[in-house]
Amino acid sequence: MKRAFPLCRGQIFSFDFLIACSIFILVLVILIGHIGYNTLQLNELKDKHELIRSGYKLSGIFFMEGYPKDWNSSNVEIIGLQTDNRIDWNKLKEFENIGYQKSLILLGLKYDYNITIGNYTFGENPENASSAFIINRVGILNSSVVPMQIIIFKL
Repeated sequence: MKRAFPLCRGQIFSFDFLIACSIFILVLVILIGHIGYNTLQLNELKDKHELIRSGYKLSGIFFMEGYPKDWNSSNVEIIGLQTDNRIDWNKLKEFENIGYQKSLILLGLKYDYNITIGNYTFGENPENASSAFIINRVGILNSSVVPMQIIIFKL
């Protein structure tokens, strides 16, 4: 019995096989490159969301009293700048006395920040930031409505 297509031994490395392998390797390289690019974008998006979350966490100090209620720079456990629904000037000054590095620890932040309340500014200069998130709010300080700006940034 004769076969219609005789077996051809030794032709496994034919030209068709080399083309198929080349196409497979090319598709594989493109796929790996695309996965790497998407991973980079996801990490950037994750960092951006973490920066935003930290910004809102920082802005929360204007809406709570802190602990203990009448804290100062030596006994503060939780920073809060509010007393009777207003920004407390004494707490603001004590916040400055805490120092920047200790305030980062107490606030649980891993990013730098800059807070401006009216003419008062505290924190690092965001001039050389690689990414930043800005929150603008309005508060009451010394019976006056003042603009507040919170900038949280990554160098």
